[in-house]
Amino acid sequence: MNHLLRSANDLMKNAQIPWAICGGFALDLFLEKELRIHSDIDICVFERDREKILQYMLQNNWHVLEFRGGGKVRPLDGTLSSEVGRNFMCTNGECDIVKFYPCEEEGLLWYEFFHTGIKEFNYLEFLFNKTSGDYFVFDEKYDIKREISKAVLFSNGIPYLAPEIVLLFKASRSENAEYQYDFEQTYEHMDEEQKMWFCRSMDALYP
Repeated sequence: MNHLLRSANDLMKNAQIPWAICGGFALDLFLEKELRIHSDIDICVFERDREKILQYMLQNNWHVLEFRGGGKVRPLDGTLSSEVGRNFMCTNGECDIVKFYPCEEEGLLWYEFFHTGIKEFNYLEFLFNKTSGDYFVFDEKYDIKREISKAVLFSNGIPYLAPEIVLLFKASRSENAEYQYDFEQTYEHMDEEQKMWFCRSMDALYP
């Protein structure tokens, strides 16, 4: 197993909230092989646990920064509330894939991300999603949702977001060659029900 995923699992298993690896590493877990080098580790969590994950990461000595758009982030120290809909960037110790610079807006920093591939367990992104009852909500407007029991799968005890959902997220940037590669390598290994859900969702989003 990839040592980064093992480290992420060791950290998150004590968080006492639902979570799942998402992004490219989730496809690795589904296929049981490494597709390509990944820039970061993405973790799916839910909006209802926003404050819990903030406090948990701070207690474990991680720096937590809230994405503010336009290349800016806002450091969170536990005294500031996080805004609904904002994802987190977390760093720990020396991290060479991201750098921060002073910003003219009070309380914010500019950041520069280097897509060189993550090698050490010192960077995480938390992507906040919504639930409705027993469903993972992908898009409220188009009523795209998936039973949580199907949305979150497991590989060697590590929870990960199902490939049909990961690919649907990536479809918003179809011009990205790496995302196209992910689709080509993964789709054929999904079962028929997964493919049907993915295709119906694609039809709804991109008619």
